[in-house]
Amino acid sequence: MGDFNTCLIKKDSRSLRLTSLLGSCNLNILPLNPTHFFPNCAPSLLDLIVVSSVNHIAKYGQCHADAFSFHDLIYLSYKIRPPRPKRKFLLQRNFSGMNIDALKLDATSTDWSVIEAAEDVDEKVRLFNTLLIQLFDKHAPVRPVKLKHAPAPWLTEELKSLRNKKNAAKNKFKLDPSDKNREKYKILRNRCNTMCRDAQRRHIHKSVDNGDPAKVWKFLKSIGIGRTHNDPITKDINIDLLNKHFSTTVALDGLIKTSTLNQLSALPTPDHPPFNFCQVSDCDVKKNVLSIASNAVGSDSVSRTMILPLLDILSPIISHILNHSLSSSVFPAIWKDAQITPLPKKPKPSTYTDYRPISILPFLSKVMERVVHQQLTSFLSHNQVLNPFQSGFRPGHSTVTALVKITDDIRLGIDDKRLTLLALLDFSNAFNNVDFDLLLGILRSLNISPMVLDWFHSYLHGRRQRIRAEDCFSAWCDISAGVPQGGVLSPLLFSIFINSITFNLSSSFHLYADDLQIYSQGTLADLPGVINKINTDLNRILNWSTSYGLKVNPSKTQVIVLGGSRQIARIDWSALPPIIFDGVQIPYSQVVKNLGVHIDSSLSWTTQVAEVSRRMFATAASINRLRNFLPIPTKIALVQALLFPILDYADCCYLDLNESLLSKLERLQNFCIRIIYGLRNLKRKRNILTKLIINMRQTTHQLSWSLRGANHLAKTVVSEKTVAVVIDIDIQLITTRTTCCYVFPVRVTSTTKISSLNLMS
Repeated sequence: MGDFNTCLIKKDSRSLRLTSLLGSCNLNILPLNPTHFFPNCAPSLLDLIVVSSVNHIAKYGQCHADAFSFHDLIYLSYKIRPPRPKRKFLLQRNFSGMNIDALKLDATSTDWSVIEAAEDVDEKVRLFNTLLIQLFDKHAPVRPVKLKHAPAPWLTEELKSLRNKKNAAKNKFKLDPSDKNREKYKILRNRCNTMCRDAQRRHIHKSVDNGDPAKVWKFLKSIGIGRTHNDPITKDINIDLLNKHFSTTVALDGLIKTSTLNQLSALPTPDHPPFNFCQVSDCDVKKNVLSIASNAVGSDSVSRTMILPLLDILSPIISHILNHSLSSSVFPAIWKDAQITPLPKKPKPSTYTDYRPISILPFLSKVMERVVHQQLTSFLSHNQVLNPFQSGFRPGHSTVTALVKITDDIRLGIDDKRLTLLALLDFSNAFNNVDFDLLLGILRSLNISPMVLDWFHSYLHGRRQRIRAEDCFSAWCDISAGVPQGGVLSPLLFSIFINSITFNLSSSFHLYADDLQIYSQGTLADLPGVINKINTDLNRILNWSTSYGLKVNPSKTQVIVLGGSRQIARIDWSALPPIIFDGVQIPYSQVVKNLGVHIDSSLSWTTQVAEVSRRMFATAASINRLRNFLPIPTKIALVQALLFPILDYADCCYLDLNESLLSKLERLQNFCIRIIYGLRNLKRKRNILTKLIINMRQTTHQLSWSLRGANHLAKTVVSEKTVAVVIDIDIQLITTRTTCCYVFPVRVTSTTKISSLNLMS
């Protein structure tokens, strides 16, 4: 509804375009009489009512407004009945109501020997799942649970009664607005607001203080703190086609695959002993079960919550199943089935590529994989199989160790007046494109025994997945390539697969999972030769990725020249040879993002500090909204968990900051302190002090007082024109000590001597 500034009576080109536009949008213009009556002009129809459905119209029309406008008033009564939300039910087990002692008694009397009598591992797992589910169907049966909006947990019966009294007093005051009723309502309103606010504070503090970290973060997200998740999959998406999109991979050419397998089989056998599995003890099973924190339920309907109460009884049975799997070289088929939960990458996804699959595997399959992971990691570490410059998924290694190695090498080059050419390569969907046969060939070349190879063959082949969206399931899709998503072994197997990519490189390099960085150094005169060297290594990487079925995305590959600012300024960029990868020219960048850190060409770190500042202020917004409800210990915990990781991440890589950037980081630290203790900003402090000092007499004596609140000790020196306030803040829980000095110019107007003053914060 409104004035469209287009008269529909004239039937000119403007009005025709408007009606055509509204018609194409399936909108209807309601018929009205002329609505605009300007003196000495013909009436016109400028004010329109546009609706999407005429069936919902109850009444509409127009009335004159001669007293204050040349336009008529238009009105519309639209009948819209909001749809009633359907009740949602979830099928859940009643774990909270089960009798643990009775459950253990029945588990002890259950005949588990039928599992040991079974011949193959698939039958053993099927019998185990059947017996376990029968036990919990008796003691914690599956029941429909209606999802409903829970009331405020801090709203007690006393507060509800007080709120009802406040509402009654409000209604009475509306009916009889006397001073007595008004005063009674104000007293009840203020009391109710104070008690509700205090109850909220106590509830937040109790929920955060000394709780389970997972429960604490779940609670914080429920009140708007932390990163928010996008809405789940919509009903408009065909989950069968989405599952097919997730499971589709690019097949490796048969001739290339055969050639690569022949090269792997021709490699000499290492001189270290072959790798064989060791038997699993009951103690190993208990440790691995307790080390897995996820309560997600896989396709076999067996969860961690079902195993833990009976761990002492079930650990011998589980260890028997695991040992039989290792000795028979067969991975249970039911443990290969994955349930996919699609998560949107952006708020309003429109295509299948806008979703990210989250794979949920059976719980006991993760226990099995952890056992194998420990044994295989020990073998690889003892024989030093993995590249020492691979920092991904290894103990004692991280993105920070990779960044420290790269930045230190760049600084050494700057000290020697050399330039560093750094290329950052990005593999497309690398984990999902690992070829099974090539991975087994690589394991065979590492002197893995045939029995273990057969187990890995059974572990990789025959996998399938389906999407679960609420209570709907898609059809099963077979997985023909890629390490299993969500598996414990998957990162380690990928590190083994990509380990040989750097064998023939002449440049320096560093790996973090599938993030490959190659770099070479030289003087300004040697820079063309350095570029040719990098181009040669890029061709070698291209040949390797073609042979092994991985693909580097040239559009996401970054190249940067790093060095001293004077050396960078002397580069003739137009005369430099281009960086070519797979026929695509890679442009030179001034700033690159490497493992979450922004690196510029002269290592000035200006962009990195700006990004840290932006992220901290954006993250602190959710805390600031609740700063009046959170006690100080809670705010300290939130600052340590949300803000300090942003400030501390890879801080050892940029220790050579100038004074300006150091001051900016120090201000960010002070910003964290202000959030915790609710300190007022500098302008408000200045206004308060100015008002106090204007009322003082002129003096040159020293003035000292204690600034009470939040453990502040302030010493102030008053001179003729300036008041200097030095605040020494000692916060043991943050493990930092900061001294802030603020100087406020004021005007002194009198001469009375003042010895002390108590200033409340």
